[in-house]
Amino acid sequence: MNVFNVLPLAFVALLAGCSANSEQTTSKESSLNDTLPKLTLQSVLPSPSSNEQCNAKMDSDILFGLGFQLYGDQEWDTAKSCLELAAPKHPRAFCYLSMIAGQDESKTPDQRNSEAFNYMAYSAMQNDWCAEYGLYQVYQYGSSGARQDPALASRWLERSSVHGYPEAQKELIEQYEEQGNLVAAYAWTKIMAKDDDSTAADTLKTKMTAAQIVDGEKRYTELAGQVTSKKAMYAEAREEDVGRYSAEIYQDYPDTFKGLSSAERYDYVKQSMYKAIDLPFTKSRGHVLSYIVINRAAQLKKPDANIANDQRIVALMEDDELSVAETIEHGLLVVNKFYR
Repeated sequence: MNVFNVLPLAFVALLAGCSANSEQTTSKESSLNDTLPKLTLQSVLPSPSSNEQCNAKMDSDILFGLGFQLYGDQEWDTAKSCLELAAPKHPRAFCYLSMIAGQDESKTPDQRNSEAFNYMAYSAMQNDWCAEYGLYQVYQYGSSGARQDPALASRWLERSSVHGYPEAQKELIEQYEEQGNLVAAYAWTKIMAKDDDSTAADTLKTKMTAAQIVDGEKRYTELAGQVTSKKAMYAEAREEDVGRYSAEIYQDYPDTFKGLSSAERYDYVKQSMYKAIDLPFTKSRGHVLSYIVINRAAQLKKPDANIANDQRIVALMEDDELSVAETIEHGLLVVNKFYR
């Protein structure tokens, strides 16, 4: 039986409503994209180059993770090469490339501005909330060689908000309140609120008429079908984390991925990361990294191993005096001694 033939009418109506919202959002995005230069991947990223840490043969998520790590360490040139190699499959990389380009003292101000803006514009055209928020700042303050345009800035701020960026949503609410648009501020406040928080917009309610509250609820319902959910944003962040953890392990503990294909490595890191996040003794990113490395070493000795059940290793994880490197070092000693 084809299940599509027996869908309840109410569900069909819901799908139709979602389709209409999607078409409306897509139309707005297309209109906003028309304010940007017509860029292609080749024009923005003509010839990515390798470096001592990154090359084109490496998995794209590891390249992105290495680029992000090097960006955080302010190793701009090396980070740029890694991010350029990752960018075709990771549009978020263009947002970081834009920030790097804006600080490139080897180029003239016009060259810096042009490169930074084009990276950001190309990424925004791929619906990346980071770049969209960047364009809001560009037009709000007149940076990266662009003229100040508050109206256009507000449109990019709203688009970044629709794509789920909390900082953009917070800024948007503040702007609506300053403008006296309490209906929109109310709706976005409810969007930002935690699912179990029924009091988020109570302060705004005290300033609103009954009719405004009704309109605010209506606007909230419309937005709820358009805005990227917190669940989706969480999943996106975890996908990036897979690359970041993989990159760090690839650099410092390469034997962890011994015998794994790219797909198997990705799946192992992702599944182990989620398991580690839920464990009571993992309090930090360092603990998650330690779990991924030590548990894989244990599984290479015993395929059904789970270090969460080994109190010797759990005690190491819970020892606040140990660094991440020390936790992993001692954990691997336990594995090598007791796992056969």
